[in-house]
Amino acid sequence: MTQNNLGNAYSDRIRGEKAENLELAIVAYNLSLEVYTRDSFPYEWAMTQNNLGNAYSDRIRGEKAENLELAIVALNQSLEVITPTAYPIDCLQTGRNLGNAANLIEDWETAIKGYNLAIEASEITLLEALNPQRQQEILSDAMDVYHGIVKSYLNLNQPDRALEYVERSKNRYLVQLLTDRDIYPKGNIPQTIITELDRLRRAIIGEEQQLAIQEQTRNRGGILTLDQQKQPILNDYTHLNKLKQELNQFIDREITPIDPTFSLTQKVESIPLSDIQSLIDQDTAILEWYIAGDSIMAFIVTNEGLIPPNPPSKGLIPPNPPSKGGNSEVKGVKVWQSSAEDRGKLIDFIKDYRDAYENNKTEWIKNLNSCLNQLSEILHIDELLELIPKSCDRLILIPHWFLHIIPLHCLPLKNGQFLYQRFSDGVGYVPSCQLLKLVKSSRREKFDRLFAIKNPTRKDLKPLLGANLEIERISQGFAAEKTIIIGESEASEQTLENRRQELQASHCLHFSCHGKFDNESPRDSALMLADPDGNLGESANLTLAEVFEKFDLRQCRLATLFCDESGIIESNANSISDEYVGLPSGFLFAGSSSVVSTLWTVDPLATTLFMTKFYHDLKRISIRDEGSIAIVLNHTQTWLRTLNSKKLARIKNSQKFQQLLDRVFESKRDRRKFQDLLEAAVKREPYPFANPYYWTAFIATGV
Repeated sequence: MTQNNLGNAYSDRIRGEKAENLELAIVAYNLSLEVYTRDSFPYEWAMTQNNLGNAYSDRIRGEKAENLELAIVALNQSLEVITPTAYPIDCLQTGRNLGNAANLIEDWETAIKGYNLAIEASEITLLEALNPQRQQEILSDAMDVYHGIVKSYLNLNQPDRALEYVERSKNRYLVQLLTDRDIYPKGNIPQTIITELDRLRRAIIGEEQQLAIQEQTRNRGGILTLDQQKQPILNDYTHLNKLKQELNQFIDREITPIDPTFSLTQKVESIPLSDIQSLIDQDTAILEWYIAGDSIMAFIVTNEGLIPPNPPSKGLIPPNPPSKGGNSEVKGVKVWQSSAEDRGKLIDFIKDYRDAYENNKTEWIKNLNSCLNQLSEILHIDELLELIPKSCDRLILIPHWFLHIIPLHCLPLKNGQFLYQRFSDGVGYVPSCQLLKLVKSSRREKFDRLFAIKNPTRKDLKPLLGANLEIERISQGFAAEKTIIIGESEASEQTLENRRQELQASHCLHFSCHGKFDNESPRDSALMLADPDGNLGESANLTLAEVFEKFDLRQCRLATLFCDESGIIESNANSISDEYVGLPSGFLFAGSSSVVSTLWTVDPLATTLFMTKFYHDLKRISIRDEGSIAIVLNHTQTWLRTLNSKKLARIKNSQKFQQLLDRVFESKRDRRKFQDLLEAAVKREPYPFANPYYWTAFIATGV
């Protein structure tokens, strides 16, 4: 032990010559290994081998390649004992060390071995984490390992395997929840037991979400004493453990006698390229971004079929993968990679974009068009389109990290069009291919029951000016006996609870209310429901955590969240994991096939016009068709963008429209305000809503 500690001290020593210190460290580790034998002290032996490997990796004297080979030998020996199942935390670090050492000498197979062991270890640690916030932190800490294995597979010219690990790094918590959500016992199980099983499972998920909120709040708060840090966590996890115990006892008592094989969870398997391709037809392409440590990657997947690649012989591997995937041995997937400079430009762009949005909204609106042009150049959108077959008329976008907050489908092209206009069958979004597979398997086809929340009364917030008009027009597309509209003071969380059965039976759920996204604590993001007297405070809000816990929308084809920033996903600079945390994730988990949401606080007049047109057209097509939501949304965006002043004036001045305003506006003051907005818009000639601020905020996620 003393020699090992001495070696660590020399490795970390600041004084003296670095090269000499590392030589002394290597001597100390080798002396330690004379005592710490594998047979007598396997763990200590393995950890000393890890330390020795690190010392050789850092060694200054001697040939660099030879030192790295010695490092790889030591690290490989360490991993014979430090396995993912036996010592997951140590294995994560040692596997990372092996991958990094092998990467330096371009030994991609060994790098993959090390990174893969590290990933297996991190995923075991994920399963043991007590709440999703801790899982997210673990995944963030392991992101460099995923980056490493993706790069290594690309260097082996195996883009299909690289994509598999890109997918493996995304949305781990939500994918697991959706996988487990629909696991039910076999046999003749009474519905009362199924209902109670669902209730207990959702209660546990809700408690996990609350614990994640508490932990995130604590992490960004002030310095706490040790007792202060311990006590709340002990109390919280005691309650969670009680819920889990209650669920296990319920299963033992009510389910096991009927289905002894029932399990609450199952391992989420990685999704291979062939499975991804089976999700799309020959006219559809997937464009999936991945922001690595030194580049932006884009994977383009089409349904061209998979030809199994022959692994290249060692020593004949090209030092860099083809930038456009043109020489790939795998059909159906192409890879584009940016320069490190473009990645740096992207990070700077996002920082400036968010800063302007949060601190100078007027300038942000004014410059939004030029911002989108700038991003289109950074991401080389026109170059990416060249990799997509001309026959593809539908595109599915899978953003990564900060890209979730940008309307990528509206990026400008060099020919003057926008990205979505290149694809006649629409451009929509999914968080990952894994989630696409899960959502696609439970797609809803009925669309004749509307459940709408309209303008909840709030003492602290003004009513949404166009919400009543919007709901009035939307409801005209549904039969009166199949339409439920809850508005003003009745639009509370308690009312939703009281009308749970009607909510669960809805095919279309529409929220027209204020909302908020909390980037510091995304699970506190909320739809702001009724609080007429201002007595309820934060408890009046329907938070993301509560959607996870309380909502069952497995009959729902579309959830529309016409609320401020309802489509924003966590993109914290301190967390580079791509765990999909935002209001859309809650509604996807609850069961809705598609979610339409907004990326920023939207103009009330533009949104009223947009939603009216969107629902009008939605009822005129087959909602059963995959991608139909995105098609109509894209068409509506074109309609609003190209709506000219003369046509808007005709709408404004028509007798039918004026009568509608008289009917929906109870307050003459609000009617006048809305009329003023219309008149101001008419004066913005020739196209009042041409600025991207008015029409690009709306996105369709799901199928």
